[in-house]
Amino acid sequence: MQERCLVEVRIHCNSIGISAKNTDKIIEQLSEEGFIEEERFAKLYAGGKFRNKKWGRARIIGELQARQIPDHIIKIGLSEIDEEEYRKNIVSMVEYKITITDTSNKMLFKHRLSKTAINKGYEPELVHEIIDELMKKKGI
Repeated sequence: MQERCLVEVRIHCNSIGISAKNTDKIIEQLSEEGFIEEERFAKLYAGGKFRNKKWGRARIIGELQARQIPDHIIKIGLSEIDEEEYRKNIVSMVEYKITITDTSNKMLFKHRLSKTAINKGYEPELVHEIIDELMKKKGI
């Protein structure tokens, strides 16, 4: 069974023609019985997207906000992400890009290295910091 948030349940109920009044009753009942819990959803969503799809914090935050998860719960969800593993993901993405990217134009090279990680939702400052460290280490 997949974890769902309130907004997803509301959308599903609406799509199958359940009235707003009945949808509220359903959501209330599911919440009381512990089937819907925003904090649990945020933790599982953040951890899962980070581990399985290698998403960064910015992407995860955006997706949780789109599901109307409150900011304090988003912070709790992001606590599931290990900082060391987070940096390792960026390093592995950048190292792979280094092996397949042309190094003749330094500015374009750095841009190409950073683009993938930033598009996945990693913070640009952290990505650029890691790129600089790897370039120094590899003598590029």
